[in-house]
Amino acid sequence: MIEIFKNNTVFLRFWIATIASQLASRMHSLILIWLIYKWTNSALIVGVAMVAASLPAVLIAPFAGSLIDRHNKIAVMMIADFFRLMIVLVFAYLFYINILDTRLLIIGTIGISLASAFFNPASLAVIPSLVKKDEITQANAIEQISGSASSIIGPLFGSAIIAVLGVTNAFLGAGVMFLFSVLFLLNIKDINYTVKKATTSMLEDIKTGIRLVKQYAIVHKMILKMAIVNFFFSSLTIIIPVMAKADVKVIAFLMSAIGAGMLTGSLVLSYKRLTIKPGTILSASFVSIGGAFIVAGFTPLLIPQLIEMFIIGFSLNVFNITLTSLYQIRLPGESLGKIMSLIIAVSLSLQPISYGVVGAVMGTIGTFYALVSSGVIILVSAIGVYRLKELNSE
Repeated sequence: MIEIFKNNTVFLRFWIATIASQLASRMHSLILIWLIYKWTNSALIVGVAMVAASLPAVLIAPFAGSLIDRHNKIAVMMIADFFRLMIVLVFAYLFYINILDTRLLIIGTIGISLASAFFNPASLAVIPSLVKKDEITQANAIEQISGSASSIIGPLFGSAIIAVLGVTNAFLGAGVMFLFSVLFLLNIKDINYTVKKATTSMLEDIKTGIRLVKQYAIVHKMILKMAIVNFFFSSLTIIIPVMAKADVKVIAFLMSAIGAGMLTGSLVLSYKRLTIKPGTILSASFVSIGGAFIVAGFTPLLIPQLIEMFIIGFSLNVFNITLTSLYQIRLPGESLGKIMSLIIAVSLSLQPISYGVVGAVMGTIGTFYALVSSGVIILVSAIGVYRLKELNSE
């Protein structure tokens, strides 16, 4: 991992920027979930809030991909994080003057979610222009470390600031991280970007992206599987506050355990190039995630729960890095933004439904049945992943 940084200081700066951005995003997520559950003591309202916050980003993602391919991807990332910076600063001020409520928090979070719909696919699409082709998988693993590390540090840092300095300063801390992201992205060039007049409309770009998705079997045959795992992984956003009984420290520990697993998975893939076939890795990841969900349903104690969240995070990142690398290697670079945005839109399309459904049924079925049923469905999906021959073909 160190070698790629020695030979490519631009990628190092890019990586630091994504760490800062993801850290700010995780801090905001913790504050959002904790505040709403604390104010309402309702998993249903938390679910509704998350639906409202995530659905607009899902709807705009295909259009975001068209814009990303038309513009400098680094500039898109900078604008997105500057926009998120402004929103969290407004949150800090509104909480300070004691007028921030659930409605305002959700409205602002919608803006943050929309900015993420531009930042995330742009960061994935720009990687091939920052590193050599044979370094793409390693670069993806390293880039995922930023998200994984922030999944650990963000909740813990956010909860510590809330406990010691208060919510206002927690929002300000997130703002500082977004600012760092913008500053570290300055002067990084997207070498694959060339200024040219658009010859097609955004709608035509989306149609092109859909045709490309249909053209590549590794994309259209994996989209539903990605949606399933995202659906149930997203349900943890609603389940964890209930498991923690609104204790902000326990929420932070469980969220950080997922991040620790994601970080470990990223480190493993950043240091070692696996020779195992991609299909085997992806199906094994599904089995591991499903199994961890089921076991978590039977373990009410914190320490086993932390281990299970760690396993889920580890397996999820191994899955994401492996599949993303396949896409970046096999898909056309000039249309990667469109395709990645469509993939993200489709795979995350069930996320708002997950928030709403799980938030509505948690009070009825409880955490046990929510976790066990999720695990069983993921395990069944693993069979479909294993049977996809296209994952292992060149």
